[in-house]
Amino acid sequence: MYLSDQVQNANTLFLKCINNLNALPKPADEGTLFVGSMLDGFFGNFLGSYHRGLDAEAKQNALNVELQSAIAAVDQLEAALLLLPKVAEKYSATLSDSAGRIVVDFNESWGDSGPNDWLVLQNRGETLKDCTIVVQLTGASGKVRKNVHFLETWPANTSMWGRYQSGEEVLGRTVEKTTVTHVQELDITIYSPQFATQIHYVYQGAEKDKDIAQICKDLSFQGSYQPYQAGIVWDTQRGVQLTLNGVSLLPQCRVDVAFRKGDQSKVWFWNHDSWMKGETKSFNTPKGGLDFDPDRIDFEISFPYTNYKYKTTLNVDTESGK
Repeated sequence: MYLSDQVQNANTLFLKCINNLNALPKPADEGTLFVGSMLDGFFGNFLGSYHRGLDAEAKQNALNVELQSAIAAVDQLEAALLLLPKVAEKYSATLSDSAGRIVVDFNESWGDSGPNDWLVLQNRGETLKDCTIVVQLTGASGKVRKNVHFLETWPANTSMWGRYQSGEEVLGRTVEKTTVTHVQELDITIYSPQFATQIHYVYQGAEKDKDIAQICKDLSFQGSYQPYQAGIVWDTQRGVQLTLNGVSLLPQCRVDVAFRKGDQSKVWFWNHDSWMKGETKSFNTPKGGLDFDPDRIDFEISFPYTNYKYKTTLNVDTESGK
């Protein structure tokens, strides 16, 4: 009863804050400031409307006061929900093997895949009632985030989707943060009167490499060789230009470029924070560093926290130098 009261009180406080926010004066055409805010879990994504409301400077303080109260209510709600697994465990079946009953798939936000991490749990067993699911994510730095989900009914052969966000900075603190940076592993516990299990899922490694390979399946580049050109003031050194195609964005990456001709080879690498579709990047060798015109140029693009590498070769027309 105590847990139920905590959740109800937090929800009541949050809804009161939302009603107050809706009642505050807003700029023109902002009448839908918080419509749909309950769509995502208990409190939803109200930040977009909040930021739009701040466009009217005179209304900022009033919005901030109510938002502080709403954030406090969310904190209370989250604290209450984290008590739910203790109650669920008490009335749950004994933990057993999940093999063949629960299938796990996790996809981390990467490149142009979107801003959120996603977890899919497929129930291949019987229908579960009053099902509590605890998902603990561990990041590369060792930071941990625990999320609690509740399904009144989880039918057989259906999937549960969990969305995890990196959060936003609001009023000096991070809100709506439900994931960690560079997810390494997930520990999942499922409680219900019919079935209970624990699953340790390692994401860093083969699973993550597979996801990134899927995102990059259409990745391609257009390249052109830059031959040496003597100048009056300075010389243009040998190099190559690459234009990204196929995907809208690559995140932080390292590009290794190998200039080759017969048994001659020179290799350099460059680091880039990001790379947008249609953007051309130049890879110019240092003065005197490359003393031959290559007949082929090998590229290897790698990314932090994954073994996936993209490799391609640009063949150079030795007659035209392109």
